[in-house]
Amino acid sequence: MKVFSSKPAVREKLNGILEELISLRRSIHAHPEQGYRETGTTKRVKDFLEGHGVAFCSFANMTGGYVYIDCGKKRSVGFRADLDALPVEERTGAEFASVIPGVMHACGHDMHTAIAAGLAVVLWRLKERLRANVLIVFQPAEECNPRGGAKEALKEGIFERFRVEEFYGLHMWPELGTGEIGVRKGALMASSDKLKITVTGKKAHAAEPQKGVDAISIAAEIISAVEHKIRREISPFETVLISIGSVQTTGRYNIVCDHAQIEGTIRCLNPETRAFVHRRVREVAQEIAIAYRGSAKAEIEDGYRAVINDAALTQRFTEGARAILGTDAVHAEMNPTLIGEDFSFYGEKAPAVYFFMGCESAYPLHSDCFLPAEEALERSVYLMAGYFLDFI
Repeated sequence: MKVFSSKPAVREKLNGILEELISLRRSIHAHPEQGYRETGTTKRVKDFLEGHGVAFCSFANMTGGYVYIDCGKKRSVGFRADLDALPVEERTGAEFASVIPGVMHACGHDMHTAIAAGLAVVLWRLKERLRANVLIVFQPAEECNPRGGAKEALKEGIFERFRVEEFYGLHMWPELGTGEIGVRKGALMASSDKLKITVTGKKAHAAEPQKGVDAISIAAEIISAVEHKIRREISPFETVLISIGSVQTTGRYNIVCDHAQIEGTIRCLNPETRAFVHRRVREVAQEIAIAYRGSAKAEIEDGYRAVINDAALTQRFTEGARAILGTDAVHAEMNPTLIGEDFSFYGEKAPAVYFFMGCESAYPLHSDCFLPAEEALERSVYLMAGYFLDFI
């Protein structure tokens, strides 16, 4: 069994920059920027890294960039952090709370960015010990589904240029104790697609409904069918969610409505089930509309795909994490979530592992009061530096 032999070196290098890392995280938190606008965040990362002698390469056509630690090995591994914030008015009361009205790091990306910066410095200073070259990606716009920053980063050719053979990422997770991690083989996070169904009927006087086609009645039947009927066509062991979040109509109280628009989201863990659900939503919507003498068009915008962890890589990562953090800190059968993540696109290019890092917040992700425990920053750098040095 492998051991964490680099522990003293990692601890020394990490302790030497920890206060600066916390300051960097707080500065990023106080100055949040939304997707594809993270110019200030990118500059803060670049200045921090170059101040420690680490070369930072900006992306050619967008914010963000990467660090490539070339130690002359034949293979490369990678790690990704996301940079962007959310359109949320912060109410944490923290001394480093957002100074930008209506924008907040409510999903922990400020922590992810600082973790990646710290990891880059520690590994840069210990690169003579590395067994593989390391690519660290500072990605913009994770929150911009379906045009997430992962797709754009991959368009820059970074995986091909640096021959990345395995890739890792993490997310702050408030339900886990600080410094604990949650991971699982296979699907960890769901695909996330946007659904829009346009229903067309025919206007008539409300007192003469037989002369019209009621779009509201059709919409109601469609909503019930897609949320419940389709579920009965799928194995109960498959995780599927079709959630309707918006229904908009036109008309008056005494007129049969001729138009309705339904919007929602489709979440699946299994790619084959996802394809089946997409097909059946389109079919069921049209079948119901025809039965009422109307019409319906279902449009599904493909978003992020399911995050599916490579089994062999997850096994190795789990063993390494237990050696570094202790057995009790590693939850290897983490329940999957229906939250979406564009990390999925990296996993289509190379075997990948995504995991959750506990940060013990009383408030959930995307809450205006979400404030992760800063100890998770230190734990994350410690884990990934140790893993890349001793377990790949």
